[in-house]
Formats: sequence, structure tokens, C-alpha cells
Amino acid sequence: MMQKTYEELITELKEILRTIEDNDTGLEESIALFKRGEALIRECERLLAEAELTIATLTQE
Repeated sequence: MMQKTYEELITELKEILRTIEDNDTGLEESIALFKRGEALIRECERLLAEAELTIATLTQE
């Protein structure tokens, strides 16, 4: 599976938020989407940490 970019993850998170906030989404689906959103946030945090490390390494050289 190809890893998503930070921007793709943010787009998916925004779509999850829109879906959860609409009045047509049931409780079970909302919970499943919330769990998916948590996983996406963790992946975003990981990518940001990698980017920070890369920038710190480059600026030290």
C-alpha cells in the first residue's frame, strides 16, 4: 500500500469531519469514523515529527 501524503491525510480528516457533522450519519458510523480520524491524526503527527527532524538535520549542516 502506498503511503498517503500529509495533505492527503488532512483532506481525508476534513471529509470525516464533514460526514460526522451531518445529520444523516448514525452513531455506529460516527464512532468508526472517529476511530479512523484518530489513526489519521497519529499518522499526521508522525509525518510532522519526521519533517521536523529532517529540517533540524539540514539546518545543522
